[in-house]
Amino acid sequence: MSGLFLSADELAELTGFKAPRFQARWLDKNRWHYALARNAQPRVARAYFGERMGLRAHAQVSGAGLDANAEQPDFSAIRRR
Repeated sequence: MSGLFLSADELAELTGFKAPRFQARWLDKNRWHYALARNAQPRVARAYFGERMGLRAHAQVSGAGLDANAEQPDFSAIRRR
């Protein structure tokens, strides 16, 4: 997985449909934000997909899930009493 938008295969996997008009209908029914390309293919931003699927906002999505190199929180500022 790479790029700004989900690929055609990823969009088909998400919606369960290969035809763009049925993908758009599924996205509308499930209240997903998307844009239409000139060829009427729905375009879903990868970051929006991650947000809707419950991934951490700053995490990078890779083929295996969350990227192991994603930025981790710095807990050094927390002091114990």
